[in-house]
Amino acid sequence: MADKKDDRIEKTIFSLEEAFPDAEGIFSATYQKLKNSYKSALLVFDTNVLLLPYSMRNEGLEQLKGLYKSLISEKRLYIPKRVVREFAKNRNKKLAEIYNSLMQEKSGKTKSLPNYPIIDSLEEKTKLNEALEELRKAESRYFKAIDALASTVRGWEWNDPVSSIYSELFSSDILIDHEKNKEDLIAELGRRCRFKIPPGYKDSSKDDGGIGDLAIWMSLLKLGERTKKDTIFVTEDVKPDWWNQSSGAEFLPRYELIDEFRRASGGHTIHIIRFSRLLELFEMEHELIEAAKKAELEKKERLARLMQRLKEERRRKRNIYRHMPREDQLAEVKKWFFSKYEDPVESCPYESREGGYQYIWGGPYDAREEIESEFGEVVDESVIDEVVSELEDQCWEWSGRSDEYLDEPY
Repeated sequence: MADKKDDRIEKTIFSLEEAFPDAEGIFSATYQKLKNSYKSALLVFDTNVLLLPYSMRNEGLEQLKGLYKSLISEKRLYIPKRVVREFAKNRNKKLAEIYNSLMQEKSGKTKSLPNYPIIDSLEEKTKLNEALEELRKAESRYFKAIDALASTVRGWEWNDPVSSIYSELFSSDILIDHEKNKEDLIAELGRRCRFKIPPGYKDSSKDDGGIGDLAIWMSLLKLGERTKKDTIFVTEDVKPDWWNQSSGAEFLPRYELIDEFRRASGGHTIHIIRFSRLLELFEMEHELIEAAKKAELEKKERLARLMQRLKEERRRKRNIYRHMPREDQLAEVKKWFFSKYEDPVESCPYESREGGYQYIWGGPYDAREEIESEFGEVVDESVIDEVVSELEDQCWEWSGRSDEYLDEPY
């Protein structure tokens, strides 16, 4: 066990050296401000930026088409191949959201009037019956219009207005990719998770283990290395492995990213901005900018509602655990942990030349971090300490469970 502990310490105490290998360049580097570089910088779009126009009007799409066409003609617009694949996966979900929102409008049928014979002969009741009949006819026309519109949306198939623009404009010339094979990309993800280097390590619990963000970032670095130009990455992703946070919102891009791009591109600058900021820079019409901001706000509000539900679930769980005997709390915490994680010796290949276990099922995970994330403020800290101590006697770095992936379609 001492060997495992020493190995873990060796891998973490030099995290700054791994994140910032060029100490001399940190002070000597010069960075271009966004306002001074956006007119000539390259632009790279994230998946969420390609999906955002599904929340905008068709008139706005025509303006976007003009902007994209101009940028492509100037050889300034690029899209990572990973983004294209993620768009293909999520595009139908966006159409399904539109379709379902239309069909939900049919869920509230008009109620019948209460049946009390004593009021049937009243003139006011007769007028109410006539008004109800008119309402039902209007409701029938309304529902038929919904069905027609929903049928049109369903009939778009792969030719919806957004996809049609992309099919027309986005040729293979603007697609970029990294040059790493799958094994090398997994090894790089493992290194970043080990030393907590963005991006990707904060997404280790996602289905893709964080490989998506890393593939996109590697494509950006390769573009910078090839072109030696300032670059603007347009994304709606505000996670802390892309941004330093302040008061719960994005403040500045992680400096690890800025510095890594500088090294890869020979001294050039990368900027990370939201889609609405891009539209402002290129002085698009006010209505289009406001539509983008509205879509971004709706996304932010959905996330806030999700976080609120998570807080309520945590409070509910805390009330349940508060009345459990300590031994039952210990058993439940360990049961949860082993349902998510396993010793890498069980399922991970070991490559000594790559630095040890290759965490192909996600990870490496720290037991304390994962348990505190799930049970912090739910159980007493001493319960967490005892479980973590027992787990670290077995293993210091954990893999995701391999059996969670066995039923995934390929």
